[in-house]
Amino acid sequence: MLYITFVISLVISIILTPFVRKIAYKLKALDYPTYRKVHKEPIPRIGGIAFYLPILLINLIFNKTIIIEKILLGGSLIFIIGLLDDFIELKPAPKFWLTFLAVAVSVSIGIRLEFFKIPYTDINISGWWAYVFSFLWLLGITNAMNFIDGLDGLAAGISAISSFSLLIISLLLKRMESAIFLSTMLGGVLGFLFFNFPPASIIMGDSGAMFLGFLLSAISIAGVLKFSTLINLLVPILILGVPILDTIFSIIRRIATGRAPWKFDKDHIHHRFLKIGMDTKQSIGFIYLINIAMSLIAIILSLLYYNKEISIIILTGTLGLIIFILVKLGILEIRKDEKI
Repeated sequence: MLYITFVISLVISIILTPFVRKIAYKLKALDYPTYRKVHKEPIPRIGGIAFYLPILLINLIFNKTIIIEKILLGGSLIFIIGLLDDFIELKPAPKFWLTFLAVAVSVSIGIRLEFFKIPYTDINISGWWAYVFSFLWLLGITNAMNFIDGLDGLAAGISAISSFSLLIISLLLKRMESAIFLSTMLGGVLGFLFFNFPPASIIMGDSGAMFLGFLLSAISIAGVLKFSTLINLLVPILILGVPILDTIFSIIRRIATGRAPWKFDKDHIHHRFLKIGMDTKQSIGFIYLINIAMSLIAIILSLLYYNKEISIIILTGTLGLIIFILVKLGILEIRKDEKI
C-alpha cells in the first residue's frame, strides 16, 4: 500500500503540475519580482494545487480514518487561506487571523496532544497546557514553512526530507495510517519538485507551503508523537528543525535590530547563504544536508531513547557541530544590513 500510494501521488503530481502552470498564466496568478524575492521574472505561484489534490484524494480513498480526515480538513482550511492570499495578496493581519482561526478549529476537532513529556525529564504536560502547545506548534510550523519558502525547491525539499523521516518513524512504530499519509505527501511533493527545483518553472505559493507545514506539524502530533511511548517532543522538533531554527532566529534578529517580529525582510538563513557567495543550488543543497543530518539524529534518538547518555552525546555533538559551522560562515550573525 505504501508503494502504491507513493507512486500514484507521484504520477498525479507530475501530470498536474504543467496544467496548473498553464492555468496560473491564464489567471495571472503570478509571483512578481520584489525586493524580498530572489527570482527576476514573474513565475506561477499556485503550484501547491498539484500536490494538494493527490494528497487529499488518495488518502480519502486508501487511508480513510478519523484522524486522517481531521488532518485533511484542517489542511484544506489552511490551503484555502493560502490560495486566497496567492490570488489577492491578503494583508498580514487578516491572513494571520484567518490562519489563527483555522488552527483553532483544527485543535478543537482533535488535532492535538493530550499530554507530552519534556525530553530527558520526568515532567509530563497535560490538559490545557498541552492544548496550548498543540495550537502554537501547528500555527508555528505552518508559518515557518511559509517563511522558509524563499528559494526554488527549498520548502519542497525540506518537506520531502521531513515527510520521509517521519515515514520511517511511523514504520518503526507500526503506525500505518501515518505511514500511508506520509507516503502520499512524499510522492506529491517529489512530483512537484521536478518542476520546482532551480531554475523553477513554478512555485508552490503560500497555499502549498502553509499546507505542507500544517500537514507535517499535524501528523507529527496526531499520528506519530501522540500515540508513541518511544518518541517524545524532541523528535519532530529535530525533523522540522530547519524551519523552526529559521523562524526563531528571524524573530530574535528583528527584535534585536528594533523591528517588528512579523516584518518581512531578506535576511533569512537561505538569503545569508547567498550573501556569502553560494548560488541557489548550493544554498538549498547545504540546507538539505542540515535537514538530513537533523532528521538522522531524530531517527537515531528514537532508537536510543532509553539510553539517555548516548542519545544526549549524539544530540549535543551533532547540533553543536551544525551551529559551529553556521556561526563560522556568518549565517547566524545579527546585523542591520540586509542587502544581498
